[in-house]
Amino acid sequence: MTEPDDDMWRALVDFRARHGRRWKDQLSMKWMNGQDESEPLGGSLRRVRNHLGPSWLCDLEKSILDAAERRLANLAKLPEMCAAHLPGTDEPIVIKRGEKGYWPMPDGMTIEAINATFDATPAQITAMQAGSMFGWDVPGADPDRYDADGNLLHSARR
Repeated sequence: MTEPDDDMWRALVDFRARHGRRWKDQLSMKWMNGQDESEPLGGSLRRVRNHLGPSWLCDLEKSILDAAERRLANLAKLPEMCAAHLPGTDEPIVIKRGEKGYWPMPDGMTIEAINATFDATPAQITAMQAGSMFGWDVPGADPDRYDADGNLLHSARR
């Protein structure tokens, strides 16, 4: 494993939020003293230590954790999956939250049926199209940047 999974990222983001500027030092101390298990999401913090190690934590840049925090925040606002038309070909596709790319529409399914099943709004569908193409931490993957019809809000344009 070379990168944390979402549960590990969530635990790191949470720990940083609760422990402030010197959060890495505090987490390292908890790891050394076996006190990480008593922390909220302690099991995931322990997995970070066991799979990636203290040196990985030491080398973790703020910008990387900030991007993971944005990605997790965006993902929390999106349905598990949605369906849309592939730009350029108009082929019906399925997009899964947090995953790169898309999948072909299963036989017998429609865009409308999948989006109704997952309560996907036009804003969420547009955000998921952006996230699947450009990454889930980009501003375009945030459904709050779109209106009810899935159009970019004027305030979100730069």
